[in-house]
Amino acid sequence: MTDLPPAFLSNRLALENPWWRGAVDADALLPRRDLFDRLFRAVHGGAGVVRLGGPRGAGKSVLVRQLVHSLLLTGLPAGAVAVIPWDAPALCGQSLETLWAALPPVETGRRLLVLDGCQHRPTAHAEAEALAAVEPGLCVLAVSALGGPAGADLVLPPMRFCEYLRLTGAEDDVVEPLFLGRSGRPGMYAVRDMAGLNRRFADYVAGGGFPAAVLLRHGGGGRMLRERVLDGLLRSDLPALCGLGDSAGLTALFVRLAGASGQELTVEGVAADTGLAKNTVRRYLDYLESAFLIVRMGRVHPAGERFRRMRSFKLHLTAPCLHAALFGPPDPDGPAFAALAEGAIVGQWLGSAERERLVFCRLAEGTVDLVGLSAGDDRPVWACTLPGTDGSMGDQSRINGLIQFSRLNPGLRWLGATTRSIAALRPYAMADGHTAEVWHRPAAHYCYEAGRRVSAEG
Repeated sequence: MTDLPPAFLSNRLALENPWWRGAVDADALLPRRDLFDRLFRAVHGGAGVVRLGGPRGAGKSVLVRQLVHSLLLTGLPAGAVAVIPWDAPALCGQSLETLWAALPPVETGRRLLVLDGCQHRPTAHAEAEALAAVEPGLCVLAVSALGGPAGADLVLPPMRFCEYLRLTGAEDDVVEPLFLGRSGRPGMYAVRDMAGLNRRFADYVAGGGFPAAVLLRHGGGGRMLRERVLDGLLRSDLPALCGLGDSAGLTALFVRLAGASGQELTVEGVAADTGLAKNTVRRYLDYLESAFLIVRMGRVHPAGERFRRMRSFKLHLTAPCLHAALFGPPDPDGPAFAALAEGAIVGQWLGSAERERLVFCRLAEGTVDLVGLSAGDDRPVWACTLPGTDGSMGDQSRINGLIQFSRLNPGLRWLGATTRSIAALRPYAMADGHTAEVWHRPAAHYCYEAGRRVSAEG
């Protein structure tokens, strides 16, 4: 495509960079996501390429505007910061070299270039690397709604439960920190109002994963998720850019997977249910995971070793509210809610280095839904059964798989089983004399604490 005149490009880029004319971007004043501090440290004073990924609607573009605002407050000249949206029709066909030349001239020194919407340009990351290599002091932030083969340095996931409570102004009403140790850092959080926390958790599962959807009241959030997040990733040009021509088949598969959230699946089983070829199912699953819509959790042997091939996997939505956007809000007392609550807990680790060390285990005695592996030797260090009811505490059969897993993997530092509202530490004995102490925790409380710990990483 012929490059547009420099004056035209400069005028168009000025629309995306209001700080060049001294204006404050309204998005910079919105509440910040927990990832903000890590992103600021990654780009402040650095050079090279930083890759930011996350699903559509998670707030990446708002995060970028907040980052720009904070960098300008440190004294960085306004002209040294530029955002180029690759999804803008007037800009997507232009070379990065041409767009770079159209930016305001600045003295040599520290600069930030944000390439937003990189999922629309297959060569975006290669172009970013090439530009950063020849421009001293330049940091390029490449923002994409697709993970891609190279992955991302930082991932902005759907909102964690703790972020949802903070955004809705309910956090201080339902939980309070317990300060442990001399560091003054809260290691645990007490529940002020268990019934209120459970109501908020049900609201989070039904519609709390995406900031814009939370801010839209009276049912508008579900429509936004369907039109912006799902349609944008399933029925736009993105599947074609990834070599997937049949968006209708992709959409049908995602709907089927959303209905099976929390279940153990195989590629062969999904292919048989949908009539799709196994290779097609694999490519669709890869795309959906790259688009941050699903999570596939691998399985470990009861003795704790990973399987060499992932023949089966547990399927979770990255945000359970996507299920509600498709099928309507789940009944908090129904089986669908239990599966989505499990996915909500797993989702707290998205964007964390620990995510790849989360697996599950299927035993004859029952399934252990969440097993954490050590970063050192890849061996189990803790295990938890999700989610349960208060009445299930008196039914040991529900956690026999957990107890058997602990017998086969001695030395686990923590065993857990979630409830609806009861917290208790109880010992359980098996016929062979093996005894295990299991922490029973309300699912909403565990989800909150897991999200707080992951958000504090880095």
